[in-house]
Amino acid sequence: MLIVAAVAALQLAAGAPPGPPPACLPDGAGYLTMRLRGSIDREIDWRGEAIACTGMSRPDGLGLRLRFSSQEPGAGEMAIVFAASALGEGATAREVPVNITLFDRQGEHIYATRGDHRCVLDRVEQQPLDGPGLLPRSYRISARGFCTEPMRALDGVGAVLLTRFDFSGLVTFPRDEAPAPPTLAHLPREEVTVTTRTGRHHFEAWTATNDAARARGLMFVQELPADTGMLFLFDEPHLASFWMKNTLIPLDIVFIASDGRVVNVAQETQPLSLQPIRSSAPVTMVLELAGGTAARIGLTAGDQVDYGVFASP
Repeated sequence: MLIVAAVAALQLAAGAPPGPPPACLPDGAGYLTMRLRGSIDREIDWRGEAIACTGMSRPDGLGLRLRFSSQEPGAGEMAIVFAASALGEGATAREVPVNITLFDRQGEHIYATRGDHRCVLDRVEQQPLDGPGLLPRSYRISARGFCTEPMRALDGVGAVLLTRFDFSGLVTFPRDEAPAPPTLAHLPREEVTVTTRTGRHHFEAWTATNDAARARGLMFVQELPADTGMLFLFDEPHLASFWMKNTLIPLDIVFIASDGRVVNVAQETQPLSLQPIRSSAPVTMVLELAGGTAARIGLTAGDQVDYGVFASP
């Protein structure tokens, strides 16, 4: 069946070895609590020997993925996967977007948020672990969070809202893993026009339209020409939250509503900071420009941003 094949595939993708499930943490202190409402209405409290968990970096090298599972009495096996593309090895952070997938073997459904803008890790911590049986680069990861919108069944039958969750588990990064090399060359580019009191200003912007591109953003970029930037596009309006992790240069971050109106501008953001930088209203676009650009062109809330296809060579 679909759910059986999907769970098996996820076990392999998340690094779960065949055979009996591994203990969640060496000291048995791993746990997952969560409240489910909707097509599944249940209070979950998995602990001790009742829970298995595995965690590792995502296949694309961006962020990490953590899987919890348990055999619920009378309900069959259930598994849930948290994938945070913006969370690096050993990081402690707040307001981290997270994509969540729930596998319900009893109901034979897979529920997913299909994006990382519906759920958030309110706070997450990673603590290095060592000891017998533990691989190098192992961490205890603890987090709590919530979702503002439900996970939808992939077959279209039902939805589940994860109103709150709290967990502690194990994540191990491969020994030979290296950070994904920074590259923007593969991204499409758009011509973006910003209209302010000083006139119309044109920029060539790399365009991020998927989770991997949005998570990478302008990380590791050492120089951003004055007439370039990065445009983040989202499927639905939402309250956006950005940070400057692995970002080496100051940026002006422009939050833009669905009609192109600038909602607010964060100027000269601090490189490498983990502090969240938020929109003041729901947005569908975010434009990152070199720090100081907003002041130079007089860009403020209420100005207009338009974009169209830019012909890349």
